[in-house]
Amino acid sequence: MSSLAFDTHRAVKALCEAGAAEPLAEAFVETIGDAITGNVTTKADIAETEAVLKADIAETETALKADIAEVRADVDRIETTFKAEIAEVKADVDRVETALKAEIGKTEAALRAEIAEGRTEVANVRAELKTDIGLVRAGIGDLEARLYRQLWIMAAGIVGLTVALVKLLG
Repeated sequence: MSSLAFDTHRAVKALCEAGAAEPLAEAFVETIGDAITGNVTTKADIAETEAVLKADIAETETALKADIAEVRADVDRIETTFKAEIAEVKADVDRVETALKAEIGKTEAALRAEIAEGRTEVANVRAELKTDIGLVRAGIGDLEARLYRQLWIMAAGIVGLTVALVKLLG
């Protein structure tokens, strides 16, 4: 701090004229002068403080800019990493989707083959049933013919018995 312009001689003279002893006046003026000049801020003091503050602000600003640049670089690295991981996940999803589509296609083809095989079996069973029904009908027709023969034979026997009875009785 620089000193304040204070006329100590004039102050001592004024105190002595007011009735103070010279040694007391000098001691008083010296004490007051020390107090005043010790606690007064000058333009130079303010300019010096301002320069220090500006330097501190500039240093802090530089540090903050460096920190911001570092954070931006970290964000860019993270973003790049996330993009790569997202691309990898998408590729995995595409691979799984392709595999599932292929598996679904195989399953569908197998089901279609089984359905076609089932239809063939149903057609074979139908054909066998038609054949069996034809054989049963033929068997029934044969039985029917034998039954009619037997009935005719029995009817002929009854007629023969009736004629014989009529001859015997008549």
